[in-house]
Amino acid sequence: MVENARRRLAVSDEDADTRAVVRATFGDAYDIDEYGDEASLLSKLKARPPAVLLLDCQLHTLQTAQVLRQITKTPELSRTVTFVLAGPVGCFDFEEGHRLGAADVVAKPFDPVDLRARVEGALGRQQTAPLGRQRIGTLLVRAGAISQDELDTCIAKQREHGGRLGAILVREGLLTEMELVRALAGQMNIGVADLHEEAPTASAVGLLPRDFIMRQRVLPLRVDDEGRLVLAMTDPLDVVTIDEVSLRSGKRVVRVMCTESGFDQAVTIYLSTRGKLKSADESEGAPPEADDALALDESVIATVDALISDAASMKASDIHIEPCEDMLRVRCRIDGVLHELREYPLSLSPGVISRLKIMGTMDISERRLPQDGRTSFETSAGERVDLRLVSIPSMFGENITIRLLEMSPVIPTLDDLGLIGPSRERYEAAIRIPEGGVIISGPTGSGKSTTLYATLELINTPDRKVYTVEDPIERKIPGLVQTEIKEAIGLTFARALRSLVRADPDVIMVGEVRDLETAKMAADAAVTGHLVFTTVHANDGAATIYRLIEMGLPRYVAAAAFRCVVAQRLVRRLCTHCRRQETLSAKKWEELGLGAAPADEIQIWAPVGCGRCFNSGYLGRVGLFEVLTVDDALRDIITGGGAAADVRRAAAQARVASIREDGIAKVLAGKTSYLELVRVTA
Repeated sequence: MVENARRRLAVSDEDADTRAVVRATFGDAYDIDEYGDEASLLSKLKARPPAVLLLDCQLHTLQTAQVLRQITKTPELSRTVTFVLAGPVGCFDFEEGHRLGAADVVAKPFDPVDLRARVEGALGRQQTAPLGRQRIGTLLVRAGAISQDELDTCIAKQREHGGRLGAILVREGLLTEMELVRALAGQMNIGVADLHEEAPTASAVGLLPRDFIMRQRVLPLRVDDEGRLVLAMTDPLDVVTIDEVSLRSGKRVVRVMCTESGFDQAVTIYLSTRGKLKSADESEGAPPEADDALALDESVIATVDALISDAASMKASDIHIEPCEDMLRVRCRIDGVLHELREYPLSLSPGVISRLKIMGTMDISERRLPQDGRTSFETSAGERVDLRLVSIPSMFGENITIRLLEMSPVIPTLDDLGLIGPSRERYEAAIRIPEGGVIISGPTGSGKSTTLYATLELINTPDRKVYTVEDPIERKIPGLVQTEIKEAIGLTFARALRSLVRADPDVIMVGEVRDLETAKMAADAAVTGHLVFTTVHANDGAATIYRLIEMGLPRYVAAAAFRCVVAQRLVRRLCTHCRRQETLSAKKWEELGLGAAPADEIQIWAPVGCGRCFNSGYLGRVGLFEVLTVDDALRDIITGGGAAADVRRAAAQARVASIREDGIAKVLAGKTSYLELVRVTA
């Protein structure tokens, strides 16, 4: 019996080189029996039952499926572990062969070390499974996942209606999709990837084209320490796809199994449906001539469209395309933090950069000077994303930064932004006054424009005429007259504002006060019966007033014209799917610079990371606000020559919450973490 010949290995393959590799790999531990493609193969195997059989899939005399079927019916071979050696061209129904008893399917040319490990693993499992390799139904019954009656019922349905037994078991609610995958993976001695929780790395995803990933339902997860590509597959028996992945990536493949639903969710998160990049030139004429023909190559076009689609689906605000010494790195900014998106071979860099410059109507032949461009992108859902491009020369080529501006999103409300409580009440009181200036301040990327748009949506009523002057127009709001400045033709903020005050406005929004002329025009409009909104780059409410004074605006004008200043920051919002609660001691709280501890032990929430938040622990952003109303007391300080510190002390006495204090309240409420608060605020 086989028990007395466990260390015999048989190989049936006409290729002498394959048999030689098998001898060299297993000769030290096994007695090797070699067979060609012969009609007497089964009788010879019965006479000398091997512990392991390596069976070529390209048998001509006997069909491989027929040999596998006979092996399962032959008592002498019931303990033989069979491996199918598959050629580079699909010649075998691998799934059917696996059901017929093949322990594994190995693509040729195979890695001898890998094959040896698979064989030893299969024999090791056989020692703890005395009935040999079990069918999936039997395995589930023995594991207690389902009963024998439930299995018989599902097998009857399979015979009547067809389909896979595993799918029927899941459909009938007898086990979950993940339980089925774990059982199948155990049969094949491979790992399981839970794509609901595990996120792929940028460098791995960039190894395969998006269309290939979607078509073959495989997802590269990471490159391990040995340089192997870990590949999540819904069908890990598809060795033809494994071979193609290895060929495309230039790496050995380690397959792991994933659920169908997990794969669908992962591609929805990490790979969006492709859209189309449009030129800023809307004419039907010929496209600009390119010095680099790669810019018009279909694969380059697909790569660029895929990058922008993925970034748009991930709600990124910026894409950074960065040529490095040995690769083309692509990062995107999500919720204010840069994340790795893709890594490509450096050979793709000229084509990708040329493609973007062509579509942005930039000079493709100029690589020494910075350039600006613009274009748009239409997603598969028909939504338009406006793109602003900046090209910066660098050591290894041109660095391209793309700002993504959604043209028709749902405008968030003040509640969505996190402006609540007494700060919200003071702000709404200020914008209800029909005249005066309201300033939103903060550094670049702090959400000033979003707060302005949310405010305009709130006050945009049929009885008001609202004008905006912006650079650029980031969101379209019905009912507003929106103007985009064009400095190249002399249309600046100040010039546009000078004309708007003669156009019978009720409300004017000036995108940004950058100079004294614009500051004077905005102040004049505010004191002559108009409600004026604008933004200034400053750190807090007090600094905002003094920023205008530093520009040259007289103190009495700044104090009289502007009624309210809102200083803000954006922090990342904790992902509610994976956040965890933890306890901080009062000592730790104070060491972090968060002020007096509210209790001896403070319950807060901390980031963890999951597939829904790209393993960052955060999903979306929330604002931190300081709403400073300029009342008579503050006007006296400003006009009397007081400093910004005097304004801050007066605001604190009036119980105006600072940005840091608003952040502490949001940390205690579980909206963000203390790590974010410390990162964003001083």
